[in-house]
Amino acid sequence: MAPFYISAPGKVILFGEHAAVYGKPALAAALSLRAYLLATETNDDSLRLEFPDIQLSHSWKLSELPWENAQAHIERKNGKPVPTDELNPEVINLIGEFLGDIESTAHYTTCLCFLYLYLHLCDPSVASRSFCIRSTLPIGAGLGSSASAAVCLTSTLALLGGHIRSPQYSEKQRVSSENPDAEFIDSWSLMGEKCFHGNPSGIDNAVATHGGAVMYQRMSAPDMPSVRTAMRNFPPLKLLLTNTKVPRSTAELVGGVAKVNTRHPKTAGSILDAVSHLATDAYHIMSHPSFAAEDRESLRQLVNINHGLLVALGVSHPALEKIKMIGDTNRIGATKLTGAGGGGCAITLLNDEVSHEVLEKVENEFTQEGFETFEATLGGKGVGALFCDNDSDPEVFSVERFVNFSRREDIKNALEIDGWKYW
Repeated sequence: MAPFYISAPGKVILFGEHAAVYGKPALAAALSLRAYLLATETNDDSLRLEFPDIQLSHSWKLSELPWENAQAHIERKNGKPVPTDELNPEVINLIGEFLGDIESTAHYTTCLCFLYLYLHLCDPSVASRSFCIRSTLPIGAGLGSSASAAVCLTSTLALLGGHIRSPQYSEKQRVSSENPDAEFIDSWSLMGEKCFHGNPSGIDNAVATHGGAVMYQRMSAPDMPSVRTAMRNFPPLKLLLTNTKVPRSTAELVGGVAKVNTRHPKTAGSILDAVSHLATDAYHIMSHPSFAAEDRESLRQLVNINHGLLVALGVSHPALEKIKMIGDTNRIGATKLTGAGGGGCAITLLNDEVSHEVLEKVENEFTQEGFETFEATLGGKGVGALFCDNDSDPEVFSVERFVNFSRREDIKNALEIDGWKYW
């Protein structure tokens, strides 16, 4: 197979963070900031993985991988590998000896994800390959960077292993709601996410696979499966994403909300119920077949309400409030924290009429405060592929060029070209 790219989006939580912990719905949407993977053949017995954005470069000998022992522990149905509820401990043990010299946690989990998926989705007949991942997403900022990488790896390896067909939909086509290939990618990328996070919710990889927006609800009873409802054809929304660069602990923030809920169950319960109601309201607004200006305004109202409720739960931060104050003062749109809070990122759903000059002024103010901003859209396409054919520019598929891009904007600009197809 000639060189090809796979790309998958990051995500933001639009509504419902923290309330989701208590079995209430949350809404997440795809970001136009994406991860990209370039797969190329090699001329030797090597299997290479590069991820320059986290300074990862590692290789293994393809012939030395534990193919026979791994295959004995992989469940199959109709010739395809079947994902399991938990990571396969036998395969994890087999992979362990190939990761012994990796000290960085980020490198270890990325290589674990790669080899776990490779042994399940490929076989020795697949030609030696080099895989290079780049991301236009801030990594470790709660925007689904690991899920987008897992979806890229899953799609690439499933394609090489013959488990899925090439994607069929162009940028402007509506994606089918019934697509077994997309479901295969979604289910196996969740296994990849488990290599990164142990027990992920599944919402990040669902958004990275299907695009659009997803409503997610974890059931209270442990034996009941979580509910995920995808809105794949949700129309794009203009967004300003601002990274405070303030580190935070999701576990500590979730624990803080739990303490508030224990001390003031009626008050906290009412706040969490209100968050649940607005997430449901937003879902219905976003599901309108003719999404119009008044619907966007309704969403912005809900963004402001949601932020206020999260402030009441104690999960904001002075940096997040500074972002909201600057945004509100300049009337660029509605701003809220996204994810766990306590730092991390804020999102602003931009007003329809906001000018480029005003937006540039606000971005400069954010930069002066030490923040990092990204103009993006919400609700775009999910995972897609770009293949090298007779009409392609070979330079686009150059590994050296791809590795040496120094800025996120360079990656985005180089790969926003015609020819992408989506699952």
